[in-house]
Amino acid sequence: MRLLLIVNVNASAVTPWAINVIERALSSELDVEVARTKRQDHATHLARGAAHEGFDVVAPLGGDGTVNEVANGLAGTNVSMAVIPGGGTNVLARSLGIPRDPIEATWHLIANHRNAPHRVPLGRADDRYFTFACGIGLDGAIVRDVERRQRLKREIGHPYYVWSATRIFFTGIDRRRPGVRLRWGPNLEHSRDGLFLVISQKTSPFTYLGSREMHICPDARLEKGLDLLALDTLRTPTVLRIVAQTFGSRKHVRNRHVLSLHDQERIEVVSERPLPVQMDGEYLGDRDRLMLESVPDALSLLY
Repeated sequence: MRLLLIVNVNASAVTPWAINVIERALSSELDVEVARTKRQDHATHLARGAAHEGFDVVAPLGGDGTVNEVANGLAGTNVSMAVIPGGGTNVLARSLGIPRDPIEATWHLIANHRNAPHRVPLGRADDRYFTFACGIGLDGAIVRDVERRQRLKREIGHPYYVWSATRIFFTGIDRRRPGVRLRWGPNLEHSRDGLFLVISQKTSPFTYLGSREMHICPDARLEKGLDLLALDTLRTPTVLRIVAQTFGSRKHVRNRHVLSLHDQERIEVVSERPLPVQMDGEYLGDRDRLMLESVPDALSLLY
C-alpha cells in the first residue's frame, strides 16, 4: 500500500524529530513517500498529484487547515485520507476518535490501515469543501483576525482565540444592523432574514477550548447532511448565555433568537454587505453570497 505523508512543517506539533519517527513507523508497514508543503493550498496540489500517481492513502500531518486542503485535493477520488494531527486544535481528528498525539495517531493508523475506508459526505461552500465547519459573520471575523497574527496564534494558542473573540465582538463587527438572509430545503423553499451570523457544521463538536468541547450543532454527524445555527441578535447578554450553553451541554441551544437546522442538503446565505467567511478554521475572504451543500460520498476516509 502506497502512502503519501504531506507535512506542514509550520504546524504547532510538527518537529523534525516527530517527522522522522512517524516516517520510520509508517515505513514498517507501508510504502511511504514524504512531501512538505511550501505555501497555502500546496497540500491540495500534492494530494491531487498523489491521486493521479496511484497512491492508496494520503495522510496530512498538520492542523485543520492542512487537513482541509488535502480533503479538497482528494474529494471525488478513490484515494483515502488518513489524518495525523499536528496542529493546535485538530477538530476533525478528535471528532473521529484519533489520538491527539501525532506519534500515537501514527500507531493508530498502522493498526487500522487494512480496514475498509469510510465513504463520507463533505460540506461544500461554493467550490470549496469543508470537513467540519463553515462560519459567516462573527466567526469568520475572529478567524480572520487570528490568521493575521500567526506568531501569536502559535505562541499563545487557545487563550489568544478567546482574547481575539472578545475584542472582535465588542469592537470589530456591526452588532446593530442584521443583513443576512437564509433559504433552505430541497428547492430552497424556506427562508429567514434579519440574521447576523451563520455557522454550518458537518461534525460535532464545533471546536475545542483546551479539552472542553463547544457544541453549537450537537446533532451534526459526518455521515449526514448540513446542520446550522444562526442568530438574529448580537446583544451581549443573549450571546453570553448562548456561549455558556454550548460549553455546558450537548443539547441544542434553546433561545428564541436562535435558528437551528438539521441534516440539510442545501442552504443559501445572502448578505446585504460582504461578511468574513471561515472554513475549517481558515479565513477564506469576505462574501455576500454563499451556497452551502452536502455532497454525498465525496471523500474516502480511513480512521
